[in-house]
Amino acid sequence: MKFKQQLILLGVILSANVMGGSIDYLSQQDAEYLAHPAMVGKIGVSGAYYNPAGTVWLEDGTYIQVSNQTHLKDYSMEYGSYRFESDKASPVVPSLQIVKKKGETAFFFHAGAIAGGGSVAYTGGIATFPQIITSNPMFETIGAKYVGGSTIHGKSYYIAFQGGVARKFNEVWSGAVGVRLIDAEREFKGEGNFEYNNLGGYLGSGKAKFDIDSERTAFGVTGILGLNYHPNDKFNIGMRYETETKLDFDNKEHNLKKGFINSTGSNLIGDTFYNTIIKDPAIKQWMTEGSGKRNLPAMAAIGASYKVTEKLTLLASGNYYFIKEASDDLNNFDHYDNGYEVAVGVDYQLYERWTLMAGYQYTNTGANEKTYTDTDYVLNANMYSIGVKYRYSSQLELLAAYSYVDYVTDKNVKNIRYSKHVDAFGLGLIYKF
Repeated sequence: MKFKQQLILLGVILSANVMGGSIDYLSQQDAEYLAHPAMVGKIGVSGAYYNPAGTVWLEDGTYIQVSNQTHLKDYSMEYGSYRFESDKASPVVPSLQIVKKKGETAFFFHAGAIAGGGSVAYTGGIATFPQIITSNPMFETIGAKYVGGSTIHGKSYYIAFQGGVARKFNEVWSGAVGVRLIDAEREFKGEGNFEYNNLGGYLGSGKAKFDIDSERTAFGVTGILGLNYHPNDKFNIGMRYETETKLDFDNKEHNLKKGFINSTGSNLIGDTFYNTIIKDPAIKQWMTEGSGKRNLPAMAAIGASYKVTEKLTLLASGNYYFIKEASDDLNNFDHYDNGYEVAVGVDYQLYERWTLMAGYQYTNTGANEKTYTDTDYVLNANMYSIGVKYRYSSQLELLAAYSYVDYVTDKNVKNIRYSKHVDAFGLGLIYKF
């Protein structure tokens, strides 16, 4: 392909790559992603996840890449004079990639956290508690108010193991097929304390306690298809498609109703609190009645890399998530649009052994004011990345990276304001046998 044609095709990909972003997915599957998130069109060991069909263009050998990410998270939600914060870090987020390439064939394996938001811990409760009280006339009648609570803990991890095979079709095209196994776990636990005071009425006064300990688990299987176009050593296009993953969550929670009745000493008052709070979307999905499918959407990715000079390589890629088409028994995906991400990046060889990397990514999650809840808010974001790779020998490479994720602060229809930002640090090692 001539140089001019390559630039035209790269321009088409850049414009068409305004894709991706998602309700549950995590795009950062290794430390190199934190250096430049435009990974789909790049040939390397990271292709075990990002571009499996491209792994056949590596040199023959067995490659192992080990990464760890550390995420420093600052989340907050505000309602009126109430503010709830979580700064719980995720210090260890490991991943592993293995590629064995020989001749026209490559076998690939990846293990990591494919989705979920890690752990959070909100001191004093969540904004839904005072919002429910102040927006419900019935609670005003009985003089109810939210007085605080213990730390609310949330955890969401989707651990994935995937593998497959890639094969060259001819001198420029290759393909890949693979399968991913996902073990998903979502937890929500904590307390919230309320008071009511209706001394002139028959209810009297007292306290009511929100007490929840919910665990939802599911297992799913994803099909993976890859395609790669590699006309020469300068230009490459990678493509990947993942099928929708069925995740039928089994929910176990029995504390909430008992907690309200036991704390008030009255079935009538306990049921009044319970039947109101259980209707809120932030709480409903965590109850036993909330068991059901919350599938991971199908997704498509495309990316390109172009080696401008011996030292400079440009990268562009994007992901598109089919959220509106995903099955959801719990109405968690209602009002969502399909999400997308678009990313650009650069590799620059400073010296013989040192390569500088940098990139940017914009994420549109498909969420909006009708979808945000205290236990499930995904905000649009800008991600700024930088990293460095050191080639210690022909067998060993070391990598360090940093990303700052600046989320767009937004409110939901209940006037609860959500904000967050993340500092992410990555370390990686690649060894070739």
